[in-house]
Amino acid sequence: MKNKLTRKLVLYFSLTLLIFSLVIGIAFSVLFSKQTITIHTEEMTRRAAVIAETLDGYFSKNDRNEMNPQGGKRHGMGMGMGYGSFIQFMDKLAMDDIWIVDENANTITIGSTMHHKEYSELPDNAQNVIKKVYQGKTTTSEEFSNVLGEPTVTVGAPIKNTSGEILAVVLLHSSISAVHKTQHQGYLLLFISILIAWIIGLLLSIIFSRRFIAPISKMSSFTEELVVEHYDTELDVHTNDEIGALGKKMTILKNRLAEAKFERDNKEKAQKNFLSTISHELRTPVTVIRGSIESLNDGVISEPAKVKQYYEQLLSESVVLERLINDLLELSRLENPEFTITMEQVNVVDIITDSIRSLRVRASEKNQLLEFDNQFKESIIIEGDYGRIRQLFIIILENALKFSPESTAITVEMKKIEQRLVVSIHNQGSFISEEEKVNIFERFRKIDADKRVDGTGLGLAIAKEIAERHQFNLSVESDREFGTTFIVKIPCN
Repeated sequence: MKNKLTRKLVLYFSLTLLIFSLVIGIAFSVLFSKQTITIHTEEMTRRAAVIAETLDGYFSKNDRNEMNPQGGKRHGMGMGMGYGSFIQFMDKLAMDDIWIVDENANTITIGSTMHHKEYSELPDNAQNVIKKVYQGKTTTSEEFSNVLGEPTVTVGAPIKNTSGEILAVVLLHSSISAVHKTQHQGYLLLFISILIAWIIGLLLSIIFSRRFIAPISKMSSFTEELVVEHYDTELDVHTNDEIGALGKKMTILKNRLAEAKFERDNKEKAQKNFLSTISHELRTPVTVIRGSIESLNDGVISEPAKVKQYYEQLLSESVVLERLINDLLELSRLENPEFTITMEQVNVVDIITDSIRSLRVRASEKNQLLEFDNQFKESIIIEGDYGRIRQLFIIILENALKFSPESTAITVEMKKIEQRLVVSIHNQGSFISEEEKVNIFERFRKIDADKRVDGTGLGLAIAKEIAERHQFNLSVESDREFGTTFIVKIPCN
């Protein structure tokens, strides 16, 4: 994945740089070509103007009338002895083909250093240039030469006397081949520059791509560890961008997956323990019931007193079995997220009073006393299910009665601490160790003292589920000297 993504990034970056270079190259070629021709034309115009201005001192109106109308050369007729040498100097200064012509395009002078190489006739566009020059302005013209078949530039500049009258025209004519040489050199430099820039860009794209891919590769390896449920690996990605934010979310995901795995393992373990325990709990009464029925059916027991005793045992085990099944069903319903409880306004004082009233008969069997220390004279209204909250307190009170010695008091105290209603149920004579307190609210969890009393071991688990459904906090405190206290903290306004 790393190599593929790196190659893609390098390829995309290289193609982008290549397209960018082509666009720049084409734009540069067009602009550079126009600019080069413009500069060359301006330079020819400047030279033509200089030559025309210099020749103003050698021409006069009378001299122009004496020029050869057939276009022949007239070196020095009325011009002075240095005219021929001066024309040769001007020809070298021009660096292009040069003509000096009159208004009718008759040649007065032709440059002597260049025309014999290619042609000596006037350029095709000379007539138009001469006409525009005699209108009083320097003129340029760009056309394709019939002889060379390539672009050419013709520049015309007027030769004036002292009164401003135009006496003749200086024509400079040049092909663009020399300009093309300069352009080709520029194109070569541009190509070399683009090639160097592309190579440098390619190297930088490889470096930056690897740097960009590094955190993604780490996250890929990290996810591979998550797939196989290895949650000890840490993701080392610390970038202040979208990738860094994604890395933080993946770390959160890892922590939640680790928690889910821990809960799942504990749930699977609890389920295995539950199946093992429920099998044992169900086997005992079923075994007793079957054994008693077989004895009665086979006629092994025939004495009326023994038969009655067996029937009583069958009834007792049936009650235990029924209670165990009911508790299992009750706990299963409470643990089901889809099971809803009825939430309405209820009075906590009434619920506790009702629970104590229901257990007074059972308390009298062991000469025990149920006391309710209520610090509130008014009603305490909360949102909850009356029957479920009553079941919660009955389970705790039944445990207190069950594990308290005879002729002792079970005290129920209610007070308010920091926006919470705290209900404490205290009994004497029983002790729960720290190890047992950790698991006391689990299914079938029984303390040592529980071996000598009846019970399914599901009561406190049911009470815990009811408390969590109402967002109550259920806890236990125990001391060998003062006994055990179950505390229910109820949020209230």
